[in-house]
Amino acid sequence: MELKPRVLVVGGGAIGGLFAWRLSLSRNVVVSLVCRSNYNQIKTNGYLINSTQFGKAIYHPYNTYQSVEEAVANEGTYDYVIVALKALPNIYDSSLRVSPAVGDNTMVVLFQNGIGIEQPFVDRFPRTALVSSVSFVSVKQEECGVLRHGGFSLLASGLHSGCPESRNRDIAKMHYLFDAFESQGVSSIIENDIQPYRWQKHILNGSTNPVSVICGGSTSCQEMVKNEHCRKLLENIMAEIFTLGKIVTGKPFPGVDGITDPKTATDYIASIPVPVFTSMLVDSQCKRPMERDVILKNPIALAEAHGVDVPHMRALYAMITMIEEGYSK
Repeated sequence: MELKPRVLVVGGGAIGGLFAWRLSLSRNVVVSLVCRSNYNQIKTNGYLINSTQFGKAIYHPYNTYQSVEEAVANEGTYDYVIVALKALPNIYDSSLRVSPAVGDNTMVVLFQNGIGIEQPFVDRFPRTALVSSVSFVSVKQEECGVLRHGGFSLLASGLHSGCPESRNRDIAKMHYLFDAFESQGVSSIIENDIQPYRWQKHILNGSTNPVSVICGGSTSCQEMVKNEHCRKLLENIMAEIFTLGKIVTGKPFPGVDGITDPKTATDYIASIPVPVFTSMLVDSQCKRPMERDVILKNPIALAEAHGVDVPHMRALYAMITMIEEGYSK
């Protein structure tokens, strides 16, 4: 009997849990999951999922592990490793955390937010097929093991690096994985260059995330754009992201969700029917590390390299850094 490709999803939060669930419904792969803070809940009870797009479900992963090392001890290295960890390079190296599961024939797939997330993996695994994937989805872990998902899910992905002589084989392997997602209702786009999509998502991530933390309280994205002054601030930050992203990639943004400029971005936020709270705000309220480097620091470094002035990003990074450093005081 032909063995199905084995997938390890590392990170059992909202993104990891949702996409592991959809992928597990395919008959073409076997999916295991590494959880940390919610391990006991998922191992015992699975995920309770309430999805506008897919309906309600209880998802019990094929195997649930507390660590990558435990997964490898039980199953060996994997055909695919999906990295759904928060991108916190100032705290830990995601590439190091997943390295035990990466073998000679493993494809590493990044489901992480932010800019510049790929480089640590390129440095550690220079000949490994690396896929950068951008998720356009609204999903939140409302409480431990309970996911609420909206009415839409899209993955835009591309082969970022790998061994030149195996490129055609790697592209076919990438298509195999995302065809499995597509078969379970997750829209999939494959691009030769995924970076314009990554910058497209960053229009919202790079603006609403840090501003929501600075606004404080229980401020939703919709409340921020209702405020005349805050909306203007968001649009100024978005203008910097548009300018920088186009210079860095040398390409226009793809216009997902009809977002083609700062005004259409804030109009889109205002049109979302349910309150949206950013992941950075939730992390701040729980006094957890925020994805400040991949959201702000890395784009600022690119701005310096390309001679682009980004005063709003610089101000946000200074304030977010002070807020996070204040956790321990």
